[in-house]
Amino acid sequence: MDILVIKLGALGDVINTLPLIINLKRHLGARIHWVVEPLSFPIVSAHRCVDNAICFNKQAWKQSLPEVLSEIRSRRYDLCLDLQRITKSALLCMAAKATRRIGFDRERCKEMTWLFPFERIPASDPKKHMVLQYLDFAEYLGIADNEIRWDIPVKGSVPFNLPEGYVVLNIGATKAANKWTPGGFASLAEEVRERYHIPCVLTGAGEDIKMAAEITRRASNSIIDLVGKTSIEDLIEVLAGSSAVVSCDTGPMHLGVALGKEVIALFGPANPRRTGPYLGHVIQKDLACSGCNKRTCSDPVCMLSIRSEDVLEKLDLVL
Repeated sequence: MDILVIKLGALGDVINTLPLIINLKRHLGARIHWVVEPLSFPIVSAHRCVDNAICFNKQAWKQSLPEVLSEIRSRRYDLCLDLQRITKSALLCMAAKATRRIGFDRERCKEMTWLFPFERIPASDPKKHMVLQYLDFAEYLGIADNEIRWDIPVKGSVPFNLPEGYVVLNIGATKAANKWTPGGFASLAEEVRERYHIPCVLTGAGEDIKMAAEITRRASNSIIDLVGKTSIEDLIEVLAGSSAVVSCDTGPMHLGVALGKEVIALFGPANPRRTGPYLGHVIQKDLACSGCNKRTCSDPVCMLSIRSEDVLEKLDLVL
């Protein structure tokens, strides 16, 4: 059986899809073909349950789209799963040569993609964790005994000559409203050094470099700054070698969970029940505006109200 998976999206979305892929391979013996964007391509292409990773680069779509279309039309798939539920993914699903095309139920679709002529999985709680929502596809295909695991390969060689026992502070977030403060991270790093006698390692993307510099300036003796310096492959090894991961609501938070690390997630506007760490500790203040799900906010009181002491209470449980 050949299954084509359309899941282009963000790092966290891709990681939350892996348990579904593992169960499709385990129970159906399927050959998995996966269309994914460049950011998550290293994880998908290296995974033992993915037989064929197809990279769609939307930044260079004029060149990439014909290549992807040629690839997905070069064979017939038994199933095509639209897990992205947006117009772009639905059109790719329609373009593939597939015997069956399956998508989310109407309530969980976006951009009116419920209008596409796909089989629809039964309606389910749209607020339950996304790992479980993706596994709804396995249940629809008759797989009842679903195991939740990620199986991301780790080489075990931590790059950058890092010391043992460090705590990762992942400072970035795609949505500005999800970010914690430089002062909060700096204070936490100093207190981790004082309390546990271990350093903190900063991780994040290129756009977080300025924030990392401010954190380092405030707590230079407690910080190893790797922001903007890690590939996805490097990040896997850095997270895997840590004693704990403190992260805002973003992809590396889910990656830490998938690697079996103790994760402490700092949450503001989003619902951690749906997009939080599948396993781990969540810090979120109970405020009147909680759950607003805003991307930006002029007064992000939900994140500003998180204190370094709140994080230390969770770290005491795991270190």
